[in-house]
Amino acid sequence: MKNTEEKLIIIKNEMENVRELYVKGFINKQVYQKETRYLFEMATEYGA
Repeated sequence: MKNTEEKLIIIKNEMENVRELYVKGFINKQVYQKETRYLFEMATEYGA
């Protein structure tokens, strides 16, 4: 259980990082959406 929680925290942090890159203009909308979908799918595998 603890391992799953740690992985979900890592995914959450990565989602925040991707959002920050988008807001600051380093990545475009398509890349932001693609990365967010990928991370969300990973999170659902861990029960989020």
